[in-house]
Amino acid sequence: MLKLTWHSPKLATKILTLTAILVAIHVVLGKISVGSDSLFKISLGFIGTALIGYFLGPWLGGLAMVLSDLIANTILASNGNFFIGFTFSAFLSGVIAGSLLHKQELTWYRLAFYEFCQLVITNVFFTTLWIHILYTTPFKTLLLARLPKEIIFWPIETIVLIVLFKALSKHKLNLD
Repeated sequence: MLKLTWHSPKLATKILTLTAILVAIHVVLGKISVGSDSLFKISLGFIGTALIGYFLGPWLGGLAMVLSDLIANTILASNGNFFIGFTFSAFLSGVIAGSLLHKQELTWYRLAFYEFCQLVITNVFFTTLWIHILYTTPFKTLLLARLPKEIIFWPIETIVLIVLFKALSKHKLNLD
């Protein structure tokens, strides 16, 4: 059975510095993308989200994701991409990542389950809903167009995270 974590680390200088670094990493990785924002976008932002959840836990991870969303879609946006629904999704992504990854043994099963939850809840449901609201495209049409991409990328993103966390596990990072 999968155990969830509901605690984030205490705010200290080391954690605030780490948060700033992880937010910067997430913003940069999120900007490395191809495709359209409104339908089919492939990005490396999922790596930053997983790192934020792993190191910061659910609540601080959620706040870090909100900061990342605000920076990426207001300060660094060239076409006014800000929409509060996406900010809510960012917070939810941080909470999901933190509750499933923070202070947990990161097995392939846990990472696959995390990616599945993240893709279904934030990408498939909420992102489709926000695009439907913004552009008044029928929800079912959007869902049918977006679902194949999410199905294809579930194992790909899972494998990338397995490799990433396996590499990270070789370095004993003391953040407590």
